[in-house]
Amino acid sequence: MRSRDFVPNERAKWFILAGSAAAALLAGALYLARPWLPSFPEEPSVVVSSGTITGTLDSVLKARGLGDADRARISRAMSKELNLRRLRPHDTYELTVSTWGALVSLALNRDLKTYLLSPSETGEYGVYVQDVELAEASGKLYGEISSSLWESMTAAGVPPAAILDYADIFSWSVDFLTEVRAGDRWAIDWAYKTDPAGKVVSQKISAAFYDGRGTGRKNAAAWKDSYYDENGESLRSMFLRAPLHYRRISSYFSNRRFHPVLKYYRPHHGIDYAAPRGTPVSAVADGTVTFAGWKGGNGKLVMLKHGGGYSTTYGHLSRFARGVRSGRRVAQGDVVGYVGSTGLSSGPHLDFRIKQHGKPLNFLKIKYRSSGGVSGRAKAVVAAAIAGLGD
Repeated sequence: MRSRDFVPNERAKWFILAGSAAAALLAGALYLARPWLPSFPEEPSVVVSSGTITGTLDSVLKARGLGDADRARISRAMSKELNLRRLRPHDTYELTVSTWGALVSLALNRDLKTYLLSPSETGEYGVYVQDVELAEASGKLYGEISSSLWESMTAAGVPPAAILDYADIFSWSVDFLTEVRAGDRWAIDWAYKTDPAGKVVSQKISAAFYDGRGTGRKNAAAWKDSYYDENGESLRSMFLRAPLHYRRISSYFSNRRFHPVLKYYRPHHGIDYAAPRGTPVSAVADGTVTFAGWKGGNGKLVMLKHGGGYSTTYGHLSRFARGVRSGRRVAQGDVVGYVGSTGLSSGPHLDFRIKQHGKPLNFLKIKYRSSGGVSGRAKAVVAAAIAGLGD
């Protein structure tokens, strides 16, 4: 952000004008008191310099010709409002100095705030702080994928933070690592704020779609803090697609599987996800911990109870996540443990199982289940936002 784009409010303008007048009076007094100096212009002009903070504020001021005493007083005044040791290379400044060497003003921009320093009539420095004014805008962006979603959206001008938000919205229905195909289309309708340099500093996606050959068209529109499809159903599924990031599935749901340790056939009513030891394991749905401990051949095991009569288990863990114990509430995506090979296990993996009312289910065959929905006016607003994206 170039600080010369900063537009002060009325109060800040008076602050700067007062400081400028004080600086001019001080410079004039010095001039009159030292008649042996070479001739100066009758009215001093000012030199404005700006840039990013490289090194420290003191080094920047020194490079601009300010003396030791001035730099020390500036640092003391600024330090009352912010920690100068935490300035970063992308923080910017604008320094105004008279041709007689007197500081007129210093504007330091950091974290969407401007710190304005100017001398008073007594020569002391005062600092005024104000928020950087942000411009609000909205728009629609569309694209077609040739290689990846990230490259397509970046090329269209979507900032990284908005791309991640978009991926999160569809994370329950689209696997952007395996299901993306060349020719798939995407769109977003979003509102955003920019700083004076035009950089997007915050955004909110109001509507979006992903139309893929392998996924079909997936629609989304915001209502309050969640996203819903054209039928008013939440895009947030009751279950995650998987309880962890895994390398492969080493054993599937089966009524007759040869046990690698016991060496005989028996039912395996779960999914074995092979993954490195220590891989985080997450709760697939909101729930309550009903057991966390050692459970025979399952080794270290966590059991969760969910709504709708569902329950899940996470076995052969190397250890439990901090705070996971019986009675503890967990949210979907919370880490409950870490992959291990405890109990009757031939190698690091997660033995994941799900039941409904005590009946084992094949997790890979459970159809998408919405976590809720909206109706009435909310549903109409969502549908209108999605229709506004067109085809």
